[in-house]
Amino acid sequence: MTSPPVSLRSRYSRLPEIAGRTYLATTALGRLPVAMAPLAILALVTSTSGSVAVGGIASACSALGEALGVPVVGALADRRGQRAVLLSVVALHLLALGGLFAALASGGPWTPLAAAGVGLTLPSVSGFSRARWLRMTADGDERSTAFAFEGTVDEAAFILGPALVGIIGVLISPTAALLATAGLSAVFVSAFACHRSHRITAPVGRAGRPRPARVPGVVLVPVLAMLAMGAVFGATQTGVTAAAEAVGSPSTGSLVYALSAIGSTATTVCLVLLPRTFGLRARWTVCGAGLLLGAGLMALAADSLGALSLAVLVMGVFVGPTLVTVNTIAATLVDAERGAFLMALLSSGVVLGIATGAALGGALAEGFGPAWGFTVVAAAAVLLLVLAPLAPTRR
Repeated sequence: MTSPPVSLRSRYSRLPEIAGRTYLATTALGRLPVAMAPLAILALVTSTSGSVAVGGIASACSALGEALGVPVVGALADRRGQRAVLLSVVALHLLALGGLFAALASGGPWTPLAAAGVGLTLPSVSGFSRARWLRMTADGDERSTAFAFEGTVDEAAFILGPALVGIIGVLISPTAALLATAGLSAVFVSAFACHRSHRITAPVGRAGRPRPARVPGVVLVPVLAMLAMGAVFGATQTGVTAAAEAVGSPSTGSLVYALSAIGSTATTVCLVLLPRTFGLRARWTVCGAGLLLGAGLMALAADSLGALSLAVLVMGVFVGPTLVTVNTIAATLVDAERGAFLMALLSSGVVLGIATGAALGGALAEGFGPAWGFTVVAAAAVLLLVLAPLAPTRR
């Protein structure tokens, strides 16, 4: 007899049973500060200094600080437990924000350094949440569903976060937008840190605490894949922005880019329905090919916002599944005791990739036209295809 088909509702209804209903809301809202901070820093520093260049440098320094800080915090959490580490990071983050405001008020040259401090202490809930699912889920089906949920709320956060920054900045001020990220960190990251699920990450007594296993070198493959995915995000955003400016409608660029999240969210939610026979390595290859197709369509459609919107939508169909697939494969490579560090490494890869993709894509789009900006997306997709055969699918 064949087992009856599993519905989306039955798969996702297991998550609140596993972690608790409040957990899903807390982990979703707790990742908003990461989505908001870079744009909020860019807007505030630009408005205060009167220079977009200074604002861009500050935002880039914040991203670099985040990429460096997240793995360190993850490693500490694996050794000391998530609650104590996250609460400490939230406190340091609020102090760092105070330092940024002080640097802006003084008008000195310390603003980029202060912005780096804000990024260095930015609490990344998504990696910690995935690390908790590694311990809370009992089998591969539950874990894949949990990771699909994580990918969906990541997409939602990176749509809602920048929108909140823009709305608060317009209605009140850029200062209020950055203060809002501080408030969200203080409330929701702290709530996530103290949620009862933190107990599964608490360290045992010092005498009985085992030495955490080393992270194997094969982790480099999913980290490079996340670097490629970050480049896809950064280059797509700059390419779409350049295309919108070229046709005299720069304000629509963000709306066109947001279409990628529609396709991504839909396919990510439905990812749990794929048969087990469609293995992770095959899924990785199909996703890489789909992203390459999307890059080509975007390059061909760069002269028309209507056609470009459709191309971005197609490209987005493969974004969420790629992220979930890479995270799922990475989760098989280490013990749950090193989960926070591993997921932090993946997050850092995305952050560095976004910065790299945005810089390269922006330079190509400005120098040779919007279509050339999407060549960075194509290069990242090719890297994913090269990495696919190397993807380790079991420990």
